[in-house]
Amino acid sequence: MSDTINELHEKAQQYADKYKDPELHDFMLTVAHQLEEAEMVRHHFGYFVMHAQAILPHDVQPRHFREALARAKKVLGKS
Repeated sequence: MSDTINELHEKAQQYADKYKDPELHDFMLTVAHQLEEAEMVRHHFGYFVMHAQAILPHDVQPRHFREALARAKKVLGKS
């Protein structure tokens, strides 16, 4: 995703130079910032899931806890 963020920053500057539209430039930088925040939240959520899984051995984890971990991994795109 960082490639997409870098590309947004580059395109924002290119379009700002080409069209002299500060509103478009600000909008593109806002979208890039939101993507950066989403990437950071996803990263921290991944660590949270990893630590939550490590709290209890698998054989003593309640079923709803295991199911929640499985759903969280699915959201993160991990198996």
